[in-house]
Amino acid sequence: MARPQKDDADKREFTIRVRVTASEKLRIWEMAAEAGYTPSDFMRLRTMAATQPLRHKPTPERELLLNVMVELGKIGSNVNQIARSLNSRDETGQLTGIDIDEINQAMQGLDALTAQVLKLLS
Repeated sequence: MARPQKDDADKREFTIRVRVTASEKLRIWEMAAEAGYTPSDFMRLRTMAATQPLRHKPTPERELLLNVMVELGKIGSNVNQIARSLNSRDETGQLTGIDIDEINQAMQGLDALTAQVLKLLS
């Protein structure tokens, strides 16, 4: 699924550069991480007194689960391609390859695992 397009007014196309020392940069990154924000959102929050930043930095557990979801999606795509290839028909119209029930079982298992991860993410 593609990311929705932003309105022109919501696009961030300008950069503001500020010189800081190495220790200042480290402190900004630490403060942002402690607050659970990205450094950019943390700076916006602190400098413009914004009420809510746009993103929270995901917790390590949530980030791990999101990565698992990405991998499950890739696995599901691969299983679908394999199933399609193995269930192609020969010249007589007969299925060639493995039993369709085995493929359905594998897909149901993947769907169940995906549902469990989604439940943990919510």
